[in-house]
Amino acid sequence: MRKTLFTFLLLAGLAANGVCAGLPDLRRQAAWGDKEKKEFLNFIRSDQPAPQGGQVKYVPDGNGARRPRKARYAALALVSDTMIIDTGGGRTKTETTTLGPKLLVGGHLFSWVRYYAGVKYNRIGQDRLDGTRAHFSHLEIPAGIELALIPLGTPHTRYVLLRSGVSSHLFSGPGDKSDFNAPLKGWHPAWNLGLGYEWQFANSNWRFHSLAEGYRSMGGGLRFYGTGLTAGFVYTF
Repeated sequence: MRKTLFTFLLLAGLAANGVCAGLPDLRRQAAWGDKEKKEFLNFIRSDQPAPQGGQVKYVPDGNGARRPRKARYAALALVSDTMIIDTGGGRTKTETTTLGPKLLVGGHLFSWVRYYAGVKYNRIGQDRLDGTRAHFSHLEIPAGIELALIPLGTPHTRYVLLRSGVSSHLFSGPGDKSDFNAPLKGWHPAWNLGLGYEWQFANSNWRFHSLAEGYRSMGGGLRFYGTGLTAGFVYTF
């Protein structure tokens, strides 16, 4: 019993000394053979930490990583709309515009909320007081928010679009405002609304959309409202 306890204390002392000061010198340990000495040294080595080699590279934390950029898009479409103008006295005048281009650029605020801004151009006619007809360039600058909602049970490449925003309409052409009963000429602010459908081509950044859109003047100037159709292509990047 004493011999076993002595051997245990000896092994523990040598192990502790080996960890603190390196491997012990067992050349003068005549009580053990080469096999026992080798096994004991392997036991001590197994308790030591492995040496670290090479260089440790600095890895920045996640706060410094770049956030993924949200998708943006550009849409080019053809537009035709009909404008109804309040000429006073409870009377209105309906004018049809020509087919014209519309360019929008925008991006995603969230996965289903997008912003947009752009420009639309077409031409419209209006009768003068003397019975002749003037033709105006109609420039519209819209901006707003749209919701791209996926209907239940449809693929994730199909969207219902809901647009809401404001726009500024510029009518320019020959003649003076005094030549017209309800002159369009000049700048006019308006509200904009739209409802449409958009679908993405398979494995592509291209989409096609079609919308029914409307606008209504606001403020104390000329009162008018219009409705029309928009159809075109969208490229996401």
